[in-house]
Amino acid sequence: MNSRERIHTALRHNEPDRVPIALGGGPYGVVDDLYLRLIDLLGFSGPVPPFRSGHSISYMDDRLLDTLGTDTRYCWPNLLPNSPVIPGEDENTFFDSYGQIWKRALPYYYTGKGLLEETNDVEDIDRLIQWPDLSDPIWTAGVAERAQTLHENSPYFVIMRMVASHGPFQTACDLRGTENFLMDMSLNPEYAEALLDKITSILEGLIRINMHQAGKFFDMIELPGDDYAGNNNLIISPRMFRRFIKPCLIRLINAAKEDHPNLKIMLHSDGAISKLMDDMIEIGVDVLHPLEPLPATDIPSIKQDYGTRISFLGGIDISHALPGTTEDVIQEVKTRISQLSAGGGYILAPSNHLQADIPAQNVVTLFETARKIGVYPISENPSK
Repeated sequence: MNSRERIHTALRHNEPDRVPIALGGGPYGVVDDLYLRLIDLLGFSGPVPPFRSGHSISYMDDRLLDTLGTDTRYCWPNLLPNSPVIPGEDENTFFDSYGQIWKRALPYYYTGKGLLEETNDVEDIDRLIQWPDLSDPIWTAGVAERAQTLHENSPYFVIMRMVASHGPFQTACDLRGTENFLMDMSLNPEYAEALLDKITSILEGLIRINMHQAGKFFDMIELPGDDYAGNNNLIISPRMFRRFIKPCLIRLINAAKEDHPNLKIMLHSDGAISKLMDDMIEIGVDVLHPLEPLPATDIPSIKQDYGTRISFLGGIDISHALPGTTEDVIQEVKTRISQLSAGGGYILAPSNHLQADIPAQNVVTLFETARKIGVYPISENPSK
């Protein structure tokens, strides 16, 4: 099988020749420090030009993906609305396309005071936020050309990265302040719905223009990432999710699929979100990332209960196993393959961005091990 066939087979919940592997998506890339150490380890001549600014994951290097043997390749927006790329008053202050302030605390950026932090007046939503002009070609520059090249001249599974780093819920938290927005959903639901509607309109517009230009070349699209849970439980109740957030996700999925109904949909949501699994399946999420290996997440049970109805991308522990020894990395790969690979429906990948505390050689070991022991049928693989 080639890579595209391999992943499509897995997503049909059949077993391909081996477990597919991925690196480089919106929520599972490589931080710049580690990337630069990786290309030095592998003897590359130097870094590729950064594909974006205002982030700490700045490089999309097909040479690295080729060397690691991954099955996915990516297209990316030329600009994301919440990227902090507009210079502010000092070297650590920036603004995004909404006019929201961001602060840099290396290696990451975080939102400063929310534009709507001091007001819950619906009229202020349009008065204070600079809603992006989606007719500007800057958003999609280069997307169609790369997508067509990958689709027609490579064997890889082509994924459109997130059109924004944050989805409706997290963007509302950025603009309003998380505590304020959580209270809005309880005490001022009309305001919360109005803000979510405006944000979702921008996100579905960005998805739609990318799909119109290049959708026929994509195998899958990532929805903007939205975290609904912490390490132990949901941040918002299932009832709140179903009232406020679920309708927004349905709009985004419909925008992606309106002209391309067979397109696969991936959603990234960190934390212990198992209570929302049925909702994700119901609205048409095909692939869920990251299925974090947390004490509160029973991965074998999730695979047993949901593994024929939704696929999983991720699972690899970046907090303990990957910064550890070679043996830790190998055991982590064995564990996730044993838990998630049966019957297909699994793409092995990091559970979040690979961080600077990870030795470069461990990244190489991760993917070497996955290719070696992920051969189907898993139970009969002599390399285990």
